[in-house]
Amino acid sequence: MSRNVTIIVIILIVVLVAAYLVWLRNRFIETQTPSPTPMVMVEESPSLVPTPSPSPSASASASPRVSPTPTAKPKTPSPKPSAS
Repeated sequence: MSRNVTIIVIILIVVLVAAYLVWLRNRFIETQTPSPTPMVMVEESPSLVPTPSPSPSASASASPRVSPTPTAKPKTPSPKPSAS
């Protein structure tokens, strides 16, 4: 039984040391990250895009060409049922 306890204690110590080293490494990396690094700003020059211009053949019509539609029939009042 004492041998099993010894093995478990050794494994726990190894895990704790590994976790401490990972934490220490992350802490060390965080202190180095905020150092000022020159950033290169690249701006794209505006490309030449042809602007649409109205074509001379397009003209507005004074009246739209619509085919005549049949007119709706007026509704005839339906007889109301008398209440008796």
